Amino acid sequence: MRLALDLSLLVVLLLLVAVAQAAPPRLTLTRDGQAACTIVLSSHPTRAAQFAAYELQWHLHQITGADVPIVAEGEAVGGVPVYVGESHFTRRLGLWNRKFGQQEYAIRFLPDALILAGKDDPDYGKVEYSQLPSPEAVGTWPDMWKPMGTMYAVYDFLERCCNVRWFNPAEFGADIPRSPTLVVSGSDVTRKPFFRYRYACYLPSEQYDRFTVLQPRSEEEWKAYDALAYPEVTKLAGDWWRWIHAKRGFVQLFRYRMRDGGELTPGNHSLYGYYDRFWEPNPQNPELFEGQHKDWFAQGYEGRPPQMCYTNRGLIEQVAKDAREFFDTGKKYPGSQAAGDFFCVEPMDNAAFCKCDECQQLIAATRSDEGEGNFTCGRDGDYFFHFVNEVAREVRKTHPDKWIVTLAYMTHAYPPRTFQLEPNVAVQYCFACNRLPYATQQYENELRALAAWAKQADERPMYLWLYYTFPVEIAVNGNFHAFPGYFAHKIGEQMKLFARYGFRGMFHCGYGQEVEAYITYKLMDDPSLDVDALLDEYFTRYYGPAAEPLKRMYLDIEAAYCDPANYEQPAMHQNVDIAWGRLGTPERMARYQQWVEEAKRLAQTEPYRQRVALFDLATWQYMKAGADQYHARATAPIPAMSAPAVTDSGGDPARVAWDQAAELPGGFHVRGGDKPSPRPLAGRIAHDNTHLYLELTDPCDTSKLVVSAGVYPFDTWELFVAAQRGRPYRQFAVGPTGTVAATTNGEGGGGSNVELLDHGIVAISDTSVPDRWVVRLAIPLRSLHQDGARVGEKVYLNVVRVSSPAVNGTGGLDIDAWVPYSTVHVPERLAEVTLD
Repeated sequence: MRLALDLSLLVVLLLLVAVAQAAPPRLTLTRDGQAACTIVLSSHPTRAAQFAAYELQWHLHQITGADVPIVAEGEAVGGVPVYVGESHFTRRLGLWNRKFGQQEYAIRFLPDALILAGKDDPDYGKVEYSQLPSPEAVGTWPDMWKPMGTMYAVYDFLERCCNVRWFNPAEFGADIPRSPTLVVSGSDVTRKPFFRYRYACYLPSEQYDRFTVLQPRSEEEWKAYDALAYPEVTKLAGDWWRWIHAKRGFVQLFRYRMRDGGELTPGNHSLYGYYDRFWEPNPQNPELFEGQHKDWFAQGYEGRPPQMCYTNRGLIEQVAKDAREFFDTGKKYPGSQAAGDFFCVEPMDNAAFCKCDECQQLIAATRSDEGEGNFTCGRDGDYFFHFVNEVAREVRKTHPDKWIVTLAYMTHAYPPRTFQLEPNVAVQYCFACNRLPYATQQYENELRALAAWAKQADERPMYLWLYYTFPVEIAVNGNFHAFPGYFAHKIGEQMKLFARYGFRGMFHCGYGQEVEAYITYKLMDDPSLDVDALLDEYFTRYYGPAAEPLKRMYLDIEAAYCDPANYEQPAMHQNVDIAWGRLGTPERMARYQQWVEEAKRLAQTEPYRQRVALFDLATWQYMKAGADQYHARATAPIPAMSAPAVTDSGGDPARVAWDQAAELPGGFHVRGGDKPSPRPLAGRIAHDNTHLYLELTDPCDTSKLVVSAGVYPFDTWELFVAAQRGRPYRQFAVGPTGTVAATTNGEGGGGSNVELLDHGIVAISDTSVPDRWVVRLAIPLRSLHQDGARVGEKVYLNVVRVSSPAVNGTGGLDIDAWVPYSTVHVPERLAEVTLD
């Protein structure tokens, strides 16, 4: 009996010991606002470890008010040692820099010490650290594309064990709990961000807010937003150099903390630099010209070709030579896309491919109908991937451990059908509709293409190009305000799908808005996180007492934006009618107004009042202005006129008695509004019972006109014509050389931009006068719409001038339209023209 009791007591004692050993240590880092720990760096620390130590020190001060010292290993330590980065101490425990995997890090709780370390780049340069960064300091900070595992360890520790959250880069964008005494505990962690490639903002960091803030930078609300979000930075505005670096540094700190970066895998259109190197010398950069090889470029086009000849052996060898030179020396030619072990091969951003016999035979023999009728399809995939394979084979002969990366994009978005990609080819799939889940036809097609590529994830590195740029980019181009494209729950679905499919990471074309940015950052690190929990965290901790009405508003906008029933199918992008006629309806806007007012009433203390004010400036004022502009547009008159009959001209614009034609009344307008165009554009119109004639005049410098081989996208006159206002409609475009492009949109229930071949249009482009471009058109009445127009009937049309940056001097494309409050592809506002 005594023996049984002794054994029972021993078992209990052993269990108590086991429980005690299993309980994580509790480490006191500060006590009553005084340091109870010391941050310990190696005597020769990496740049990443130094930066991580400074970040930990700053955050501990914000949490507790304590000034925690940083010392080198071997110096006196007070309290708990917190080892940041590799050191003699960590190596004794097996935590070596060289033993960590890429981007891997560890958090270790010992009975009397804490370790925060990870894989770091062997860069030991000295770091200068400041929360209001100087130009000199920012230049010493780590490269986010180099290993910085120790920084990841510190940020994970601050989130996991200190309950810190960073919601945006504003000076009050973090939620940092305050307590003079900080006791931490937790389980040991060894991990790395789930996705290896996490590229959120391709612009310089100081321009990050261009993506997350809806207001255009030209608006006063933007300036007010910037001043409120960055008050200390704004004080430096008189010194541009210091101001820009302070803003850059503030945002860069946020990007580090959200683990932006990782395995850089650049993928983009990579051959534009070949024009300056091998087509003709560029007067602005004549030193780039290496010699003329016009046979390397697409054949069968006037002027500068839109593409290369992807069956040309000389071109294949030159691209392979450029790749080898990059891998050997790091040299990148202008326009090339390369980093680390990756060299990109991607055509120009169009599908106007070479018309030489060899290319056309290959295109015809391998043409695919996968995804037909959608932006994302496989029509030319085998043709272009054949070229990628040829380059990859050449490079593999000398660099078998390197990668050729290409995009799966537009007409080469599906995997090739007639062959396999070479084993040294990596692919970045362009999920163009990832933010357009309401466009069911396009979205489901792109999910099919995504699944097709996922089957190759075990064979090659697979990445993503995501289009967070929509709908804002479309609105900017159309000069209207977008209804916000909130889609947090779809982000959660997509990230889990990407993880399951084995994709390694993603590039974002555009980013934001702020909720989307936060959700995406968190899910790039861990896609298993629950989106609803993240939304609760965001609104509760960021807006405090104002959380409930603003979260209701977010979810209401998200539901409206993502619902296919709110769009005419097949859908694609927003236009002003969708934005404020179908989505931002008066009923919804009235609800939102109430919720914003409720949030302002509830947010009476800082920082919540400031944060609600930022939302008001960045989002709500933008939405109100968009709705107001739309309603002004709805009441704006649409031109109505008669096209007079003139003497039979036989379809020849040169024979028209233009003095008998009618002027297009009202002049031209800046796209999307009623502001007069900066140049006095003009037009005249007439018919002769068989043809419609137009004379269009732009008093511009004709030496600056840019010719596009496919007519679009640069200098064009464009007509949008229909039998009624709305779809279906036709688009006719003519460039400076008189080349015509004609497409249909929605005819026979079909898609958009369907080429119209038998249009019979005659165009004469006159650029002989230095300061005036004149285009004269003869369009058969039968070609104006699918039923053909007849004399005495009405047709509906708009005339648009798209001008290149060289002509307009703004740095981007400009669009001017005859009909006010319109732009390209706005059939709802076509003018009424009666054929007398």
